[in-house]
Amino acid sequence: METAEKESKITVIVPVYGVEDYIAGCIESLCKQTWRNLEILLVDDGSKDRSGEICDAWAKKDGRIRVLHLQNGGQSFARNAGLSEATGDYIGFVDGDDRAQPQMYETLLCRMLETGADIAECNFTGRKSPEPDRMPKGECLKMDGREAIARQLDLRISSRYPSTSLWSKLFKAELIRDLRLPEGRIHEEYGFLCQAFCRCRTYVYLNENLYQRTLRQDSTTAAAFSERTLDKLEVFRQRSAFLRECRESRLYALSKEQEYELMLHYYGQARLAGLSSTAKQLEREMRAEQNAIQKSGLPGRRKMQYRLFFQAPSLYEALLHFRNRRGRRA
Repeated sequence: METAEKESKITVIVPVYGVEDYIAGCIESLCKQTWRNLEILLVDDGSKDRSGEICDAWAKKDGRIRVLHLQNGGQSFARNAGLSEATGDYIGFVDGDDRAQPQMYETLLCRMLETGADIAECNFTGRKSPEPDRMPKGECLKMDGREAIARQLDLRISSRYPSTSLWSKLFKAELIRDLRLPEGRIHEEYGFLCQAFCRCRTYVYLNENLYQRTLRQDSTTAAAFSERTLDKLEVFRQRSAFLRECRESRLYALSKEQEYELMLHYYGQARLAGLSSTAKQLEREMRAEQNAIQKSGLPGRRKMQYRLFFQAPSLYEALLHFRNRRGRRA
């Protein structure tokens, strides 16, 4: 590598809240990175446990660590604060209950320098379901940003890349420095990533498990269906609006398909959870977009479900409850 490349600084932003059982392991994994020119921003989002104290103790051990203590504002708020403070040439994100393999950031940075990529991503352990496709270990794929986001949006493609998470990626700082995540919502990464990929000239994916994800039953996204779950639908709508404003007609159509897919799914979840007012609101919204839904490129099975929903809603609801009971017995 040229000297300038060797001097490249990577900022890693870690939102920290209620992770006292995990945060020390997370920080240790960053301090052990083989790429030594790091800025580690630990953003304590008003933790009520010892997480903040643990961060301060680590900052005394390693001068690359900076700790920001904030009043609680949520994960997006913490990540945005980190973006405002980041001084690196490249930016990565790690969740406070996860760990990065020692070679993660050096490997991703080298791939970016070799390919001229603006975004690099690795595979990870700790998936909620089996990996969706077969791919040789170590395989490296390259594409432009719009192709990457199209893969993420297309309901017909079941693929491990690009993921919908920030923590498996490394970004050129200039690509995302002025972007911000929507605050006060969960599933906030979707819109942020869409904007980043629309700016991205080259994206590279490496099939190596360089990130260790921790699945927790008490995490925000693991919670049972509630009105807050609808945050994901609102984020999808914001993403669609962005793509429409950018006149990205192909990506906009794919984004709307994901939106329609989610609306019907959440309608069923709301019915099963007994949230009748939420279900009725979703029903009104779907009926208002009935023509667009029927003309969309939704997969055939989902379109059939929509036809049943529009033409025989009582039968559709009966099928929902039947499937739910059968699922419980399985």
